[in-house]
Amino acid sequence: MADPIELLKRVIATYANNPKWVDAPLGDIKILSNTHVGDAGQDFIKEWCRIQNLAWETPESSQSPWDIQIESITFEVKTATEDVTGKFQFNHIRHHRPYQALLVLGIAPDKILFNIWRKGDIVEGKAGNLTTMDKGSSATFKLTKKPSDLFPITQFSDKICDLVDALA
Repeated sequence: MADPIELLKRVIATYANNPKWVDAPLGDIKILSNTHVGDAGQDFIKEWCRIQNLAWETPESSQSPWDIQIESITFEVKTATEDVTGKFQFNHIRHHRPYQALLVLGIAPDKILFNIWRKGDIVEGKAGNLTTMDKGSSATFKLTKKPSDLFPITQFSDKICDLVDALA
């Protein structure tokens, strides 16, 4: 009789991560579940805000329509790893929820990228083309971005301050 554990291990081995992630400085993110990738992204943003001396807080409720408030702006945060085509797919964007801006965090094998858009820019398509994640539904969307559409994380503080000024 075949050993089901060994069979599944052989099947799993055929789905190895793209070679660009092997021995990459940020390759460990690929072993996390999708939920934990998002959690790690949010925790990174909190710590980065602290290091950059940006005021931040998180909502008291886990059911909040926003993920973090930075310098008085409420953000929905989405984290994605670079896919095999070299792009980032930021999933489950919900523009019907009350937040002021979208913050995307793109994790490449050796760099951290981000961008921010006012919610109005998301709704009006100025941030890019949103595609529905569920046929027939308009509740959750995906935004695909190239690395050239994002900024190095070292520009984070400047871009946050620019957004604060724009929304003032």
